[in-house]
This record gives sequence, C-alpha cells and structure tokens, in this order.
Amino acid sequence: MAVIDPDNAQFDQAVAEGGAYDIIRRRLVDQGEALKNLTTTLNQARLTEFGRSEMTVAARVRVRTENNCIPRDIVQVGDYLLFGYNVFIGLKTETRVADVFALFHLDGSGDELAMKEIPLAGTFLTEPAFQRDFEELYRYYKHTHLVQLAVRNGKLLAAFQIGERREDRRVFRWNLSADAKQVTYIDNRGERDIQLPPAFDFEWIKTTRDQVVNGKYPHVNIRDQIFVETVGGDLTVKIENNTTSGLGIYREPVEDLTQSIDDAEFWYAELGSLILLKILPYREQEWRYLVFNKLTREVQRIDAIGASCVQLPEDHGIVFPGGYYLQTGQYKTFDDSSRDMVFSRVIHSPNGEDVLFVFYEATAGVVGLFAYNMISKTLQNPIYGDGYALAEDGTLVIFAAVAEPTRVHPMQVWRTPFFSAEHASREPPKQTFLGRVGNAELVRGIADLFAVARIIDNQSVTLRLYEELRKAALKVFDDHYWIGDADTASIKPLLQEVAKTAELAIDEFEKVENIRQQSVQALAGAEQQQNELLAFIRTSNWETTDDHVRALDAISRQRGHLATIRDHRYIDVARIDQLEQQLLEQQNAISEKTVAFLADESALRPYEENRPVLSCSRNRQHRR
Repeated sequence: MAVIDPDNAQFDQAVAEGGAYDIIRRRLVDQGEALKNLTTTLNQARLTEFGRSEMTVAARVRVRTENNCIPRDIVQVGDYLLFGYNVFIGLKTETRVADVFALFHLDGSGDELAMKEIPLAGTFLTEPAFQRDFEELYRYYKHTHLVQLAVRNGKLLAAFQIGERREDRRVFRWNLSADAKQVTYIDNRGERDIQLPPAFDFEWIKTTRDQVVNGKYPHVNIRDQIFVETVGGDLTVKIENNTTSGLGIYREPVEDLTQSIDDAEFWYAELGSLILLKILPYREQEWRYLVFNKLTREVQRIDAIGASCVQLPEDHGIVFPGGYYLQTGQYKTFDDSSRDMVFSRVIHSPNGEDVLFVFYEATAGVVGLFAYNMISKTLQNPIYGDGYALAEDGTLVIFAAVAEPTRVHPMQVWRTPFFSAEHASREPPKQTFLGRVGNAELVRGIADLFAVARIIDNQSVTLRLYEELRKAALKVFDDHYWIGDADTASIKPLLQEVAKTAELAIDEFEKVENIRQQSVQALAGAEQQQNELLAFIRTSNWETTDDHVRALDAISRQRGHLATIRDHRYIDVARIDQLEQQLLEQQNAISEKTVAFLADESALRPYEENRPVLSCSRNRQHRR
C-alpha cells in the first residue's frame, strides 16, 4: 500500500468519504510492523556478534561461621567477599573482629561453586589501628552492632549502630586501590561517606497562589497543561482550563468535602512527557502521588513514588521501589514489600543494554535489585535480599537472612551483565560493521527504533502522540550516524515514510477529533435523556391505560434515537448496546405490567364512562 499523497484522487475520495484518517492510520500500522521486523533482525545480528546479556542463577552455596549469628551484609573487596554479621556472644566479655567479620573466596565453576573461608591473619582486618578502634567501640558502647557494609567512591565502609537514633552510628573506612586489592585503613569517621544519595534525582516544585484559577470549580494551573483541584468532594485532574465544570479525565474522593482550593498542598515535577503530582488534601495525613502522561492524556495513581523515584536513562521514564512508568504510558508495579526503600545506586552494564537500580531500606538492611533492559524497555522482577556483593566479572552473590541465629547461611550466585569497564576492555576489538559501531551504540539505536514502533502501536492516540512520533522518527537520524549505512540501508527510507505519514496523520487527526467530540456529545445527550426517561418511569403512578401507553411510546422513541446516533463515526457502540439493553429490559417489564393491568375489568372503565358523552356530542352535530 503506497503512501497517501494529499494531491491524488485516492486521498480526495477518502476525505470526501470522511475516511482519510483511517487510511493513514492503517498505513502507519503497516509501517510500524515493518520497522519492528527490521529492527528485530538487526538486534539478532547484534546478539550474534556480541552475545546475549541475561541475569541467571549460577549456583546456590552455603557459608559457615564459627558462631551462631544473624548475617547483616556482604560486599566484594578485590578478590574476596567480606561477610558481616552480628553474633550472640553469651558469657564472653569482649567482641573480636572475627566475631563480626569473615572473608571468603568464591571458588570453582558450575555445580562445583563453593565459598572458601580465608584466614583473617595478614589482611586489612588485622591492621593494628583498626583493631584498636574496633575494640574501643565494643568496649564503650554496650549495644553496638553492625548495620551496613558498602564500597563507595574508592572506600570500603563498615557502619555500626551505637545508639537508639538512626544517626547514632560509627563508620569505619578503608581506602581501596584501583583494583581494590590493596586495602588501607583510614579511620572511624566515615559517617558522611555512608550517606545515601537523594531519594529523588529531580526537584519537586510547590505551586503558588498565582497559579490558582478561580471560578465555579477553581483549580491550580500546572504548566498550562493540567489543572488540579480537591474541592467539591473529590480530587480532579483536568486537561482543559475550564472552571465552569467539575469534570476531568481523572477523579477520586477526598475525606474533607468542604475544603477550598487554598487548603490542599500541590507539588509537581515535569520529566519529559510525564508530570508527577504530589498532593495532600486538607486534613489528610497521607500524600497522594499521580503520574500524568502528556502523550496518552491519562492519569495513574502510584503512591510508591513517594518514598523514592529516579529517572530511567535516555528519557525512558521513571523507576521507583515498586515498579516503573515509561514515557509511552506503559507501566508495571510489584507488591508493597519495597514500599519503604529509597534509591541507593545505579549500575550500568558496559554493553549499554542493561541498567541495575539498587534500592535500600536502612532499618532492616534490605536491598532490592531492579534490572532494566534498554531495548525491551522492561523491568525484571526485583531480587530482594539482606546483602549483596558484585564482582568485577559480573558475578553477584546475594543472601536473605533468617530471623534466628544460625551457623549455616545459604546464598545465591548470579551471573549478570554488570561487569566492570576494565573487565569489558579485555575483550578483543571486532572489525565487522557492527563491531565498529559498538554494542553500546547499537543498543541505543535499536532501543530508539523499537520506541518508534511502540509509539505507533500505542492505542491511546492523541495529537501530541503523533507529533512525538514524527520527532522521534527524524531524531533517529541525528542521534545515530550509522542508520544510513549500507548494512542498514532498508531502515532509513522506512523511517522517512513513517515521519511523512505521521505528518499526514497530524493534519487529519484534528478533523477526526472534532467528529469524535460530536459523537461524544451526542452519546452524552442520549444518556441524559435516557436517565430522565427511566427516572420518570420509576416514579409514575401507573393508574391508567394512558400511563402504560405513554411509557411504551417513550421507550420506542428513545430506542429510535439510539439507532440514529449509532451511525455516528467514532461513537462508543458498546455503550449504546448497554443503553439499548436497559431499554429492552424496561420495555419487557412495562409490557408485562400493561398486560396485567388490562386484564383487570376496571382498566377500560374510563373509556366506557366517556363513551355516552362522545355519542351525544356526535348526535347533536348530526341534527345540526
């Protein structure tokens, strides 16, 4: 099917018949499918060239400790795994370093993987300065216990809780060499080094009085794009600056029905095509978090972003400790087990395809690992544990602590694509076309190509979405020089066709929206008329035959009206079927009621009483 030329006869005929948009849309869908197939072929070639990156469980191992203990954390230090735990000493009067720390090495491969304990003698844990500070800590603070191990900014950190407040901590720190094989003790003043990054990588903006638009239904104007209020008994989000109506694209009830527009708090953050809302209605204790998508014009309530939220790479969307939301409107949430976690760190794989987001809950020491794939734009089910260690070659060890002290501690060993840049650089360079472009650059380009196809597939069609599609198709050429290369020659003309078709769709979509709006208004009018009719039927006295006849006649007229508007383009036929079914049920019920009424001898008495009067009248007219 060729691209529709706005100057040819086919297009003129389509416009005359009101079907140009439908033709353009079908053409765009076909182009999207072709683009998806070409991109899939390119991605398969990339995987053949560079290999597939997956997170898989390699083995399950067990770690044994000298005493019964509850494990707290584990971290990779060079070639060793530093395992930290809290021991119940019992009658012992002092705590040794060996009562809190142990070193292990992961040996073997496949089913033969095992954790081999390394003696502490001669390691960084036996440095005299550290030994002295460690002994003083447990001597002067009776309830001292280990809470966290971490490697940050070239330092190994070990945090101990020494008081009831969360801030009451003492943090030991060591300096690490570039390969982390040389570890040198610094001091016990690393409280600032252990602090987590901000829970949000963007700024929330509080609305001001200047943004309030007064009227019958006042609201807060946010960027001239959405309008929010909590008056009239509900929280409402609109996309029109209309204060004469309380209707919007989203609403949910609030607790205080009498609040004014100034009583609630409104905050927002604009991230690409997303606007995040943070709202506290009057006299409520829990903040509400909403996500508005400019492309789909839809609102989703996601309270999980209130604890922590960061942006995905390449403006893909947001990720939070409970799921993710993409700019395209696709989203996924998991259970509430990660609700209180906050952002800890992000790890990028050298191949550019995978990103690991780490969230952390400080009180219990629980970590959540969220792996995001740039090409498929999906977030794998999170992996939860009480501690994890990531080695240079991408090997990940994670464990989940049990509630009771024990000497045997099971752990999982995972193979991941999150190895270090130094490890990746040891691979010999590839001289093929794909090798010269590079895996990371190919991943970015393939992700952008799939993104164009996904926009076409999006069922929530809006004018903004078509504009975004046109920009995205053209932007691929600017961002990826190799798209026009001979090896990918078939992709370039297809992208150009997509951009042209999207531009045609923009012109026709406004006409379609006008028709759709007329259909929506016609359906709304029919619904209101039917509601009034059904209300009249419910409140009627049903004392005469005329009452029954009028009701049946009114239902017949309403069914005829529904049959008329059913032919409107883009009207909600399913809703009309529901309205028609309501009328059929009422018609059947009234028909039965009418039959029962007419079976009574008194039903026709008014007609019989009027008959003589009518007869006399006719006789008088005849005599005249």
